[in-house]
Amino acid sequence: MVQKSTKGTAGRGIRRALIGGGIAVAATAVMIGITLPHSASGDDHSGTGGVNAAASGTSGTPTTAATENAAPQGEEKTGRGPLTKAEVDRATSIALARNALRSAESVDGGRGPEYVDTDLADSAQPQADDSRRVEVLFYDYGHDQLVKKTVNLTTGKVEQTDTASGMQPPPSADETDQAAQLLIADPLGKGLRTDFKAATKGTELTQSSQLTLRGIAYNTAEQSGPADLAKCGKHRCVRLFTQVKDGPWIDTTNLVVDLSDRTVGQIVPAQHSH
Repeated sequence: MVQKSTKGTAGRGIRRALIGGGIAVAATAVMIGITLPHSASGDDHSGTGGVNAAASGTSGTPTTAATENAAPQGEEKTGRGPLTKAEVDRATSIALARNALRSAESVDGGRGPEYVDTDLADSAQPQADDSRRVEVLFYDYGHDQLVKKTVNLTTGKVEQTDTASGMQPPPSADETDQAAQLLIADPLGKGLRTDFKAATKGTELTQSSQLTLRGIAYNTAEQSGPADLAKCGKHRCVRLFTQVKDGPWIDTTNLVVDLSDRTVGQIVPAQHSH
């Protein structure tokens, strides 16, 4: 994996609702407050030219994990207190114990599911005890499914496993990195490469680690799009906000990376008649 990058999110609680509540994540929810002052596209012209991450190994299984609500290192918490990094790591380990999800596939084609996020279990569900429960989300690229495992940290057991197709939480840092790498190498990434070179006075863009990145999920069930992006939603698709490190933003939001089939598509603005 290349260097980890900034992860775009739609806020805590949305991930919990993805499976069970059936609430869809609208990509525009995470776009609020983000200003992209400069332009780049997949066209052959140049425009004018900014964490807490889950680190994963080649199999997609996190070697370390963190959550945006992570509390400082220390003893295991109780109740609804923020998850510690140790709790996130333990929950992920429990969720993947005894070769669980061994038939799944990660974003880079490795064995095992792609780690997405960990959060406290929904407190709205009635519980018979005071056990501390968390939900660990994975994405299985082999079957294009989101997998949620409810882990009881008190007992050390997985209490429930849910799967769903067409549910798209915000991408992990690794998924955002992979999307950027695919975009950089694709012909539709020419505008990004050209604008980066102009902004850096001649430096070639070859690696996602040269950029500060934010990713959002793209789902054609929630947003209209061209026919070649019709699989997005069933497939894992990502739009990127890209910034030259310590430099300007480069607008790539009209480009969509399909991580499931590793292709790049373009959203073409509708033509209005006069």
